[in-house]
Amino acid sequence: MIKLDNWDKQILGILLENSREHVTKIGKKIKLRRENVNYRIGRLIKNGLIKEFNTVVSEKAIGLSHYVVFLELVNLYEGTEKEILNYLRKSDFMGWIGTSAGRWSLTFDIIFPKDKELNEIIKKFLLKFGKYIGDYVILNFYNGDYFPHKFLGFHKQQKYKEILVKKIKLDKKDMEILSMLNADARISFVDIAAKVGLTANAINIRVKNLEKFGFIDKYTISIDWKQLGYEWYGIQLKFIKFNESIEGKLVSYFEKHDRIIFYYKYLNGLWDYDIGVILINSEELREFINEFRREFSDYVKISDVFITLEETSGYKLPKGVFV
Repeated sequence: MIKLDNWDKQILGILLENSREHVTKIGKKIKLRRENVNYRIGRLIKNGLIKEFNTVVSEKAIGLSHYVVFLELVNLYEGTEKEILNYLRKSDFMGWIGTSAGRWSLTFDIIFPKDKELNEIIKKFLLKFGKYIGDYVILNFYNGDYFPHKFLGFHKQQKYKEILVKKIKLDKKDMEILSMLNADARISFVDIAAKVGLTANAINIRVKNLEKFGFIDKYTISIDWKQLGYEWYGIQLKFIKFNESIEGKLVSYFEKHDRIIFYYKYLNGLWDYDIGVILINSEELREFINEFRREFSDYVKISDVFITLEETSGYKLPKGVFV
Protein backbone atom coordinates (compact mmCIF):
# COMPACT_ATOMS: atom_id res chain seq x y z
CA MET A 1 0.00 0.00 0.00
CA ILE A 2 1.31 3.43 -0.96
CA LYS A 3 1.51 6.18 1.64
CA LEU A 4 1.18 9.75 0.41
CA ASP A 5 2.81 12.77 2.00
CA ASN A 6 1.64 16.36 1.53
CA TRP A 7 3.83 16.89 -1.56
CA ASP A 8 2.36 13.83 -3.24
CA LYS A 9 -1.18 14.95 -2.52
CA GLN A 10 -0.53 18.42 -3.88
CA ILE A 11 0.97 16.99 -7.08
CA LEU A 12 -1.98 14.63 -7.51
CA GLY A 13 -4.40 17.49 -6.93
CA ILE A 14 -2.77 19.57 -9.68
CA LEU A 15 -2.65 16.64 -12.12
CA LEU A 16 -6.31 15.85 -11.47
CA GLU A 17 -7.08 19.43 -12.49
CA ASN A 18 -4.69 19.50 -15.44
CA SER A 19 -2.59 16.46 -16.24
CA ARG A 20 -0.71 18.43 -18.93
CA GLU A 21 0.68 20.88 -16.37
CA HIS A 22 4.43 21.12 -16.81
CA VAL A 23 6.59 19.90 -13.94
CA THR A 24 8.27 23.34 -13.71
CA LYS A 25 4.90 25.03 -13.11
CA ILE A 26 3.90 22.34 -10.63
CA GLY A 27 7.14 22.95 -8.76
CA LYS A 28 6.50 26.70 -8.58
CA LYS A 29 2.98 26.17 -7.31
CA ILE A 30 3.99 23.85 -4.47
CA LYS A 31 7.49 25.31 -3.92
CA LEU A 32 9.36 22.14 -4.81
CA ARG A 33 12.26 21.74 -7.22
CA ARG A 34 11.43 20.59 -10.74
CA GLU A 35 13.64 17.48 -10.37
CA ASN A 36 11.80 16.48 -7.19
CA VAL A 37 8.41 16.92 -8.84
CA ASN A 38 9.52 14.82 -11.81
CA TYR A 39 10.84 12.11 -9.48
CA ARG A 40 7.63 11.99 -7.45
CA ILE A 41 5.42 11.75 -10.52
CA GLY A 42 7.60 8.95 -11.87
CA ARG A 43 7.37 7.11 -8.53
CA LEU A 44 3.57 7.44 -8.43
CA ILE A 45 3.42 6.00 -11.94
CA LYS A 46 5.87 3.18 -11.14
CA ASN A 47 3.96 2.26 -7.98
CA GLY A 48 0.76 2.06 -9.99
CA LEU A 49 -1.18 4.85 -8.27
CA ILE A 50 -1.31 7.00 -11.41
CA LYS A 51 -2.70 4.64 -14.03
CA GLU A 52 -3.22 6.94 -17.00
CA PHE A 53 -3.05 10.55 -18.13
CA ASN A 54 -6.49 11.25 -19.57
CA THR A 55 -7.93 13.78 -21.98
CA VAL A 56 -11.66 14.22 -21.36
CA VAL A 57 -13.09 14.61 -24.86
CA SER A 58 -16.68 15.82 -25.06
CA GLU A 59 -18.82 12.98 -26.40
CA LYS A 60 -21.61 15.44 -27.17
CA ALA A 61 -19.38 17.78 -29.16
CA ILE A 62 -18.10 15.09 -31.52
CA GLY A 63 -21.50 13.41 -31.79
CA LEU A 64 -21.19 10.12 -29.93
CA SER A 65 -23.72 7.70 -28.45
CA HIS A 66 -22.87 6.09 -25.09
CA TYR A 67 -24.32 2.95 -23.50
CA VAL A 68 -23.26 0.89 -20.50
CA VAL A 69 -23.53 -2.91 -20.44
CA PHE A 70 -23.84 -5.01 -17.27
CA LEU A 71 -23.69 -8.75 -17.77
CA GLU A 72 -23.52 -12.03 -15.89
CA LEU A 73 -21.01 -14.61 -17.11
CA VAL A 74 -21.98 -18.31 -16.92
CA ASN A 75 -20.62 -21.69 -18.05
CA LEU A 76 -17.07 -20.39 -18.15
CA TYR A 77 -14.14 -22.60 -19.09
CA GLU A 78 -10.56 -21.85 -18.15
CA GLY A 79 -9.45 -18.87 -20.17
CA THR A 80 -12.95 -17.87 -21.35
CA GLU A 81 -13.11 -14.65 -19.32
CA LYS A 82 -9.66 -13.68 -20.60
CA GLU A 83 -10.82 -14.31 -24.17
CA ILE A 84 -13.88 -12.08 -23.65
CA LEU A 85 -11.80 -9.30 -22.11
CA ASN A 86 -9.26 -9.45 -24.94
CA TYR A 87 -12.10 -9.18 -27.47
CA LEU A 88 -13.51 -6.13 -25.70
CA ARG A 89 -10.11 -4.45 -25.42
CA LYS A 90 -9.49 -4.86 -29.15
CA SER A 91 -12.96 -3.68 -30.13
CA ASP A 92 -13.30 -0.35 -31.92
CA PHE A 93 -16.14 0.86 -29.72
CA MET A 94 -15.61 -0.46 -26.19
CA GLY A 95 -14.44 2.09 -23.61
CA TRP A 96 -14.11 1.43 -19.88
CA ILE A 97 -14.06 -2.30 -18.99
CA GLY A 98 -14.18 -3.75 -15.48
CA THR A 99 -14.71 -7.11 -13.78
CA SER A 100 -16.79 -7.33 -10.63
CA ALA A 101 -18.22 -9.63 -7.95
CA GLY A 102 -21.93 -9.62 -7.22
CA ARG A 103 -24.88 -9.88 -9.56
CA TRP A 104 -22.76 -8.66 -12.47
CA SER A 105 -19.51 -10.26 -13.60
CA LEU A 106 -18.50 -7.70 -16.20
CA THR A 107 -19.30 -4.09 -17.05
CA PHE A 108 -18.23 -2.09 -20.08
CA ASP A 109 -19.03 1.13 -21.94
CA ILE A 110 -19.99 1.14 -25.61
CA ILE A 111 -19.23 4.50 -27.24
CA PHE A 112 -19.72 4.99 -30.96
CA PRO A 113 -20.51 7.60 -33.65
CA LYS A 114 -24.21 8.21 -34.16
CA ASP A 115 -24.06 6.82 -37.71
CA LYS A 116 -23.32 3.38 -36.23
CA GLU A 117 -25.95 0.97 -34.87
CA LEU A 118 -25.87 -0.30 -31.28
CA ASN A 119 -27.69 -3.46 -32.33
CA GLU A 120 -24.94 -4.41 -34.75
CA ILE A 121 -22.24 -4.01 -32.10
CA ILE A 122 -24.19 -6.02 -29.51
CA LYS A 123 -25.23 -8.68 -32.03
CA LYS A 124 -21.62 -9.30 -33.04
CA PHE A 125 -20.61 -9.69 -29.39
CA LEU A 126 -23.52 -12.01 -28.49
CA LEU A 127 -22.98 -14.23 -31.53
CA LYS A 128 -19.42 -14.83 -30.39
CA PHE A 129 -19.93 -15.15 -26.62
CA GLY A 130 -23.68 -15.60 -26.06
CA LYS A 131 -23.36 -19.10 -24.58
CA TYR A 132 -21.30 -17.64 -21.73
CA ILE A 133 -23.76 -14.85 -20.92
CA GLY A 134 -26.69 -15.16 -18.56
CA ASP A 135 -28.60 -12.03 -17.65
CA TYR A 136 -27.53 -8.68 -19.09
CA VAL A 137 -28.71 -5.06 -19.13
CA ILE A 138 -27.89 -2.24 -21.56
CA LEU A 139 -28.46 1.31 -20.30
CA ASN A 140 -28.38 4.62 -22.16
CA PHE A 141 -25.83 6.91 -20.49
CA TYR A 142 -27.11 10.48 -20.09
CA ASN A 143 -24.49 12.31 -18.05
CA GLY A 144 -22.13 11.94 -15.13
CA ASP A 145 -19.25 13.45 -13.20
CA TYR A 146 -15.95 12.33 -11.70
CA PHE A 147 -14.57 14.00 -8.57
CA PRO A 148 -11.75 12.09 -6.85
CA HIS A 149 -10.19 15.35 -5.64
CA LYS A 150 -12.50 15.30 -2.60
CA PHE A 151 -10.84 12.16 -1.38
CA LEU A 152 -7.46 13.89 -1.34
CA GLY A 153 -8.80 16.86 0.63
CA PHE A 154 -9.03 19.41 -2.19
CA HIS A 155 -11.82 21.79 -3.09
CA LYS A 156 -14.22 21.01 -5.90
CA GLN A 157 -12.72 21.01 -9.35
CA GLN A 158 -14.01 23.32 -12.02
CA LYS A 159 -17.07 22.15 -13.90
CA TYR A 160 -16.51 20.95 -17.43
CA LYS A 161 -16.84 23.76 -19.95
CA GLU A 162 -20.08 24.17 -21.81
CA ILE A 163 -19.78 23.83 -25.57
CA LEU A 164 -19.80 27.28 -27.17
CA VAL A 165 -22.59 28.17 -29.57
CA LYS A 166 -20.16 28.63 -32.42
CA LYS A 167 -19.37 25.32 -34.12
CA ILE A 168 -16.27 24.32 -36.03
CA LYS A 169 -16.02 21.34 -38.32
CA LEU A 170 -13.28 18.92 -37.35
CA ASP A 171 -11.05 17.69 -40.14
CA LYS A 172 -8.96 14.52 -40.30
CA LYS A 173 -5.97 16.14 -38.61
CA ASP A 174 -8.12 17.39 -35.71
CA MET A 175 -9.36 13.84 -35.16
CA GLU A 176 -5.81 12.49 -35.29
CA ILE A 177 -4.78 15.05 -32.66
CA LEU A 178 -7.73 14.13 -30.44
CA SER A 179 -6.90 10.45 -30.85
CA MET A 180 -3.30 10.95 -29.68
CA LEU A 181 -4.31 13.15 -26.74
CA ASN A 182 -6.94 10.57 -25.85
CA ALA A 183 -4.26 7.89 -25.71
CA ASP A 184 -1.89 10.03 -23.60
CA ALA A 185 -2.80 13.48 -22.32
CA ARG A 186 0.85 14.36 -21.71
CA ILE A 187 2.06 13.69 -25.23
CA SER A 188 4.10 16.66 -26.46
CA PHE A 189 3.00 18.86 -29.33
CA VAL A 190 6.35 18.08 -30.99
CA ASP A 191 5.54 14.36 -31.01
CA ILE A 192 2.01 15.01 -32.28
CA ALA A 193 3.39 17.28 -35.02
CA ALA A 194 5.80 14.60 -36.22
CA LYS A 195 2.95 12.10 -36.63
CA VAL A 196 0.37 14.48 -38.08
CA GLY A 197 2.68 16.33 -40.48
CA LEU A 198 2.25 19.85 -39.07
CA THR A 199 4.46 22.16 -37.03
CA ALA A 200 4.32 22.12 -33.23
CA ASN A 201 2.95 25.69 -33.34
CA ALA A 202 0.14 24.58 -35.66
CA ILE A 203 -0.69 21.75 -33.23
CA ASN A 204 -0.75 24.23 -30.37
CA ILE A 205 -3.24 26.45 -32.24
CA ARG A 206 -5.47 23.49 -33.12
CA VAL A 207 -5.49 22.17 -29.55
CA LYS A 208 -6.39 25.61 -28.19
CA ASN A 209 -9.31 25.72 -30.63
CA LEU A 210 -10.40 22.22 -29.58
CA GLU A 211 -10.40 23.44 -25.98
CA LYS A 212 -12.06 26.78 -26.78
CA PHE A 213 -14.96 25.23 -28.66
CA GLY A 214 -15.61 22.48 -26.14
CA PHE A 215 -14.24 19.42 -27.89
CA ILE A 216 -11.72 18.96 -25.08
CA ASP A 217 -13.24 19.39 -21.62
CA LYS A 218 -10.13 18.95 -19.52
CA TYR A 219 -7.02 16.87 -18.81
CA THR A 220 -6.84 14.65 -15.74
CA ILE A 221 -5.46 11.37 -14.38
CA SER A 222 -6.84 7.95 -13.46
CA ILE A 223 -5.99 6.70 -9.97
CA ASP A 224 -5.80 3.09 -8.78
CA TRP A 225 -7.46 3.32 -5.37
CA LYS A 226 -6.37 -0.20 -4.43
CA GLN A 227 -2.83 1.15 -4.15
CA LEU A 228 -4.07 3.28 -1.24
CA GLY A 229 -5.79 0.34 0.44
CA TYR A 230 -9.33 1.01 -0.78
CA GLU A 231 -11.97 -0.97 -2.61
CA TRP A 232 -14.31 0.44 -5.23
CA TYR A 233 -17.96 -0.46 -4.74
CA GLY A 234 -20.60 0.20 -7.37
CA ILE A 235 -24.09 1.06 -6.08
CA GLN A 236 -27.12 1.20 -8.36
CA LEU A 237 -29.99 3.50 -7.42
CA LYS A 238 -33.63 3.74 -8.49
CA PHE A 239 -36.16 6.47 -7.73
CA ILE A 240 -39.27 5.39 -5.83
CA LYS A 241 -40.77 8.87 -5.88
CA PHE A 242 -39.27 11.31 -8.34
CA ASN A 243 -39.22 15.07 -8.29
CA GLU A 244 -36.62 17.57 -9.46
CA SER A 245 -35.93 18.86 -5.97
CA ILE A 246 -35.03 15.40 -4.69
CA GLU A 247 -32.86 14.71 -7.73
CA GLY A 248 -31.02 17.98 -7.15
CA LYS A 249 -30.47 17.03 -3.52
CA LEU A 250 -29.23 13.59 -4.60
CA VAL A 251 -26.69 14.97 -7.08
CA SER A 252 -25.51 17.49 -4.48
CA TYR A 253 -25.00 14.57 -2.09
CA PHE A 254 -22.88 12.81 -4.74
CA GLU A 255 -20.76 15.92 -5.22
CA LYS A 256 -20.18 16.60 -1.51
CA HIS A 257 -19.74 13.12 -0.02
CA ASP A 258 -16.02 12.47 0.33
CA ARG A 259 -16.28 8.76 -0.54
CA ILE A 260 -18.30 9.09 -3.76
CA ILE A 261 -15.89 9.59 -6.66
CA PHE A 262 -18.27 9.45 -9.62
CA TYR A 263 -21.84 9.05 -10.76
CA TYR A 264 -23.55 7.98 -13.98
CA LYS A 265 -27.12 8.96 -14.82
CA TYR A 266 -29.13 6.74 -17.20
CA LEU A 267 -32.22 7.22 -19.34
CA ASN A 268 -35.13 4.74 -19.23
CA GLY A 269 -33.25 1.97 -17.45
CA LEU A 270 -33.80 -0.54 -14.67
CA TRP A 271 -32.13 1.98 -12.40
CA ASP A 272 -31.47 5.70 -12.61
CA TYR A 273 -27.97 6.22 -11.22
CA ASP A 274 -24.71 4.39 -10.65
CA ILE A 275 -22.29 5.71 -8.07
CA GLY A 276 -18.73 4.68 -7.36
CA VAL A 277 -17.86 4.60 -3.65
CA ILE A 278 -14.32 4.20 -2.29
CA LEU A 279 -14.22 2.31 1.04
CA ILE A 280 -11.79 0.24 3.07
CA ASN A 281 -13.99 -2.78 3.78
CA SER A 282 -17.51 -4.18 4.03
CA GLU A 283 -18.04 -2.58 7.43
CA GLU A 284 -17.56 0.87 5.91
CA LEU A 285 -19.88 -0.18 3.10
CA ARG A 286 -22.55 -1.04 5.63
CA GLU A 287 -22.12 2.34 7.34
CA PHE A 288 -22.38 4.13 3.99
CA ILE A 289 -25.53 2.27 2.98
CA ASN A 290 -27.19 2.98 6.34
CA GLU A 291 -26.27 6.66 6.05
CA PHE A 292 -27.64 6.82 2.50
CA ARG A 293 -30.90 5.15 3.50
CA ARG A 294 -31.40 7.53 6.41
CA GLU A 295 -31.11 10.41 3.96
CA PHE A 296 -33.02 9.13 0.92
CA SER A 297 -35.00 5.93 1.68
CA ASP A 298 -38.36 7.67 1.13
CA TYR A 299 -37.42 8.53 -2.43
CA VAL A 300 -34.56 6.31 -3.64
CA LYS A 301 -33.88 2.61 -3.24
CA ILE A 302 -30.61 0.73 -3.62
CA SER A 303 -31.14 -1.77 -6.43
CA ASP A 304 -27.81 -3.55 -6.20
CA VAL A 305 -24.27 -3.38 -4.83
CA PHE A 306 -21.16 -4.94 -6.33
CA ILE A 307 -17.42 -4.68 -5.86
CA THR A 308 -15.13 -3.83 -8.77
CA LEU A 309 -12.34 -6.40 -8.93
CA GLU A 310 -10.26 -4.92 -11.73
CA GLU A 311 -10.31 -2.09 -14.24
CA THR A 312 -9.25 -3.86 -17.42
CA SER A 313 -9.40 -0.67 -19.51
CA GLY A 314 -9.57 2.87 -18.18
CA TYR A 315 -11.69 5.88 -19.09
CA LYS A 316 -10.59 6.62 -22.62
CA LEU A 317 -12.68 6.91 -25.74
CA PRO A 318 -12.37 3.82 -27.96
CA LYS A 319 -10.24 4.08 -31.08
CA GLY A 320 -13.19 3.60 -33.46
CA VAL A 321 -14.67 7.02 -32.69
CA PHE A 322 -11.68 8.79 -34.23
CA VAL A 323 -11.68 6.98 -37.58
